[in-house]
Parts: sequence; C-alpha cells; structure tokens
Amino acid sequence: MKNLKNKFIISILFLILLILWLESYSFYSIRDTNSYVSLINWSGFLDTKNLEIKNRQKIKVWNTIKTVWEESLVVIEWWDNSITRLWWDTEIVIKENYITSDLSKIQISLNLVRWKTWNNLVSLFWKDSYFKQYVNDIEAWVRWTVFEVNKDKGYIYVEDHEVTLKNNTNNSEITIWKNKAVSIKTFTLIDLQEFMLNLKDKTWNEINKKFDKEFLLNLQNWITNKLSENNPINIILWIFSKKHAVLNAINSFDNIDKVKTKISKLNNTDKKYVYDKIFSKYQNLNFLSAENKDYDKKLYYKEILLASSYDEKNTESLIKNSLYDINDMVSSNNLSKLKESLELLVSNKEKIKNLNIDFNKYVDMTKVPDWLKESMIESLKPLQEIFKINLNFDSIKDLKKKAEWQVNQFLDNNFWWLIESIKKQ
Repeated sequence: MKNLKNKFIISILFLILLILWLESYSFYSIRDTNSYVSLINWSGFLDTKNLEIKNRQKIKVWNTIKTVWEESLVVIEWWDNSITRLWWDTEIVIKENYITSDLSKIQISLNLVRWKTWNNLVSLFWKDSYFKQYVNDIEAWVRWTVFEVNKDKGYIYVEDHEVTLKNNTNNSEITIWKNKAVSIKTFTLIDLQEFMLNLKDKTWNEINKKFDKEFLLNLQNWITNKLSENNPINIILWIFSKKHAVLNAINSFDNIDKVKTKISKLNNTDKKYVYDKIFSKYQNLNFLSAENKDYDKKLYYKEILLASSYDEKNTESLIKNSLYDINDMVSSNNLSKLKESLELLVSNKEKIKNLNIDFNKYVDMTKVPDWLKESMIESLKPLQEIFKINLNFDSIKDLKKKAEWQVNQFLDNNFWWLIESIKKQ
C-alpha cells in the first residue's frame, strides 16, 4: 500500500513537471518574435534586396531600409504590434530590435538618414523599455504615442500623447505634447501658424491617418480572437498552485476585490510571477480606446497591475496611460467609461500620491462639456492635491476662450489660404 501511495505521489509530481515544461515550451518555442518590413506601394529595399508587395521580410539590427520612387511606401511591423512607416525617398538604419516574448522588455531604436517616418506605438513602454528614433543629434524617446519625424523640413511632430526629446550635443531635454512640433535645428517649439502654413505635410498626415484606422481595426479584431483563447494547461495548473489559482481567477474576470485579496496572500515571488503574466496580457490591450467592447478588460487588468505593482516607474506609466485615456474620452466626447476610469485612479490614490504627475498636462479640462462639469469636479476632488488639479471651471472657461480666440485669429488670418488649399484637393 505504501509503495502504491509513493507511486501515486511520484506520478502527480511528474504530471506537474510535465505541464510546467509544456507551458514553457509552448510559450518560448512556438512564438515568432521577429519584426518584419513590407512594401505597400512602388519600390523599396532591405539593404540591397528589393522588397516585394505582400512579401514580408525579417529585419535585423544594422539593416538599412529605404524607399526610392515617388509615392513609394514601406511599413515596419515591430513584434509588439507597433508600426513605423517610410514614405518615398526615405532611409533608416535599425540600431536596436530587442523584444521579449512576453513584452516585458522592448528596446527598439532607429536612425533617420533621409526624409520622414511616421510611428504609431501601441505598447506601454516602461522600466527598461523604450522606442528611440535618432535624427541628427536629436534623440526622440517615446513610451506610447503617434509621431512624425521629418528630417528634410527639420521638425518632429506629435500627433498623439507625448514625446521626450534629448539634444545629445548639450544634453538638454524637452517634452512635446499632442499637436505640437519642435524644430530639429533650434530645439524649440514651432509656432502653430508657421507649422500649418509652411511645414506640415497634409497629404502625408492624411495617408497615415487612413492607414492607422485600418491598422487599429485589424489589431482590435486580432485581440478579440486572442481573448477568446484559453490554455488548457493553465486550467490544470490552478489545482496544484496558488499563483496559478489566482491567474485562473483573473483570466475568468472574477470579482476584483476577491482577486486582490488572493494576491495579497501570495509570497513576493508568486506576486511577481502573477504581475508579469498579467502585464504580458495587458500589453496586447494597451491601445484600446473606451469605445472598444474589450475596454473593460483593459481596465480590469490595469487595476490588478496597480494593486500588485512592485516598481514605482511601472506604476507611473500605468497612471499616465490612464490620464491619456481620460483625455481621449473627453476630447472625443466618448464618455461611456469615464466614471470607471476616474474611479480606478481614486482607488489607487495612495499608490500614486508620491508620483510627480501634473494632471493638467495630460487632461485638457477645457474640453469637458458643461453638463459634466459638476460631477467631474466631485469625482476629481480626492485627487486634487495629488495631481495639482485646477477645479476652478471659471478659470478653465477663460483658458478655453483664449484658445478659441487663438484658433479663430489663425483662421481669420489664413482664410483665403485655406480656401485655396481645399480647392486643390
């Protein structure tokens, strides 16, 4: 009887080891973690090799990618799902292309040799992760944004969120925000009117917005299918392991408070394991906006990450990401998930009170509709001191009027130029 019992125990241990090995093998051996370049239109090269439409080519460090003929277009699909587009007569050199299979570390950098690129980054870059683009002595350090670099006309333009620029000649830094541009030569902000009239390439901007719309739609469809997948190995593992039991509860979207309680009972090693696994899942949802049906899952995973975060930099990245989302909701008047997003910040105020984040730089309070102002003020009160929030809507109204006056003045001064531009369309 004793031998039978021992054999049973050994069998169970062997089964657990087999399952763990299968989990590790399936995760690291099957996944393709390469980045690829594709030709969209006309002509492009990977080093000296011609690119062909609908024939992706794997890229490596020190590859040169370029387009040559007018209207040529090439796209790089980084393994984390971010993209970089090159228009005609553009050349770049890949300096770094390191992305772990769980997306915990992303290190991408490239050098713009000639003309211009458009980047749409969808991952949350934190801790040791980064996306850098070099042009002359300027280094664009990016964590989650959409931006254009134009070497020929000498500017870096931020379409969405923010970009930190570093001048490697004198080590000075500047942060540029949504709808702003910086001169590569002078390392200063470019006047809006000057940029709109003489620098911004409207055609290039519209082409990328069109492709970005398709890109995000395809990404959303991919995520919908991915979320429906369920690894049977994990279902078995939760029987034998507390950390896998917690993961199973999270993947089943159990009550958030119950899950937090379960996490609090884990040792630090198991907490980190759960955190890293959930972060890998969250990375695939980071780009989702409030209008997407899976946005609730993004909020759920983010709540888990904030509750179990062991790194202040990671916490800061998650909070900034939340503020970007809130600003997008307010700016687009898509407010269906605003309440939940604000509640997430309030519920984590103790974790973020030591972070030096200026709410007003991330959220444009002038975009808040009149009917929402009172409830918005009430929701933000617990965060007012932490984020240095201006809740005086009278002063916000003054800012809004000033902004509207500047826009109207620009339109008045350039009315006929705009009419002629429209006629040429």
